[in-house]
Amino acid sequence: MTPMQQPLFAGWNDRPSVVERIASDQRIWFVSDMHLGDGTRCDVFFGKDKHLVSLCERVEEEGAILVVLGDAIDFNQAWSFTRVLRAHQELLSALSRLGRDGRLFYVIGNHDYDITLYREILNFRVCDELHIGPDVIALHGWQFDPYLAKTVPMGHMWSTTAHHLVERYLNTWLRIPIGEFYTMSNRLMFWLAHKIALVGNAWTSLLRMVGFEADSDPLNKYLDYWARGNMGDPMGIFRPAYEQSQKGPWPWVICGHSHLPGVVPLGRGGYVNTGSWTFASSHYVIWDRDHFTAHDWITGREFHQEFYEPLLDGWIYERDFFQWWRENYMGFLRFREGEERKGRLRGWESYVRDYQYLSQLRPGRLEPLRSEEP
Repeated sequence: MTPMQQPLFAGWNDRPSVVERIASDQRIWFVSDMHLGDGTRCDVFFGKDKHLVSLCERVEEEGAILVVLGDAIDFNQAWSFTRVLRAHQELLSALSRLGRDGRLFYVIGNHDYDITLYREILNFRVCDELHIGPDVIALHGWQFDPYLAKTVPMGHMWSTTAHHLVERYLNTWLRIPIGEFYTMSNRLMFWLAHKIALVGNAWTSLLRMVGFEADSDPLNKYLDYWARGNMGDPMGIFRPAYEQSQKGPWPWVICGHSHLPGVVPLGRGGYVNTGSWTFASSHYVIWDRDHFTAHDWITGREFHQEFYEPLLDGWIYERDFFQWWRENYMGFLRFREGEERKGRLRGWESYVRDYQYLSQLRPGRLEPLRSEEP
């Protein structure tokens, strides 16, 4: 391979990186981050099977391509593929049917520890990168994550499993942003993180004063990562991915991972994020031969770059965890981001937690199928 033909990012665990290529002169649908679990209350897909099945059927009707940008199955939450299959059999059958027709490409995500079942059982065309024509590269997005880009190659399965176990047995959510997951346990977790950071920094300063080498930067940088997720850049991937679209060989970079949908254009390219299918979300992106659009399947909402305006402005990158804390902590485990949203938090909680409500919603209206010009 020449340098331009080398994969932009390699896979992990010492396996060969796989790159697939498809033409850009066709209609391509993208979804990512379904995180299908075992169907219990802590399965964050939240029972939206019929909605994603209807999306698959639409792709079939159009004779289009479906690209899944990773994290389809949350093995850490479900523990085994058998439990996922039992909970989401119809949906997995619909996805597998597209795979058998050669029209489903699967780009590996950071939660995809067992990729053989995607390839050999579900019939997906599995790859690390998907190149679409000369201008578009599709990735999961963990490669841009300042934390996971280092830990994924070494394996981060046990820490993720522990997180799911805590959520399962405490019946709570420990998630970012705190403004949306404004549970007492989540507030307590942030409060404890702040106190641990204070103690760690004080201990480091004391050791340095008496002549010992000490470093608390890794903890502080990880908490900065948390804070920026709260301020609008989940997983910290926007800047490096957007810069890749500006300076790299691919004008368009599309990925998932951050669960934040949008299309941020720049010149003849830009950055696209497919969002997720977790909780109340049902995001998808369409490449219509020369441009991207991002939508929500259930509500019909279209996304542009509204979620990314603060990131383009750059103000959040001037703040660290302690600045975020001073601006948001109000005492007695209260945070400004949560308290200001409390008026609609009650409705948000019922919307996110109610499986029955989500399963009864009808998909948003789509434009009728267009006949191809001769």
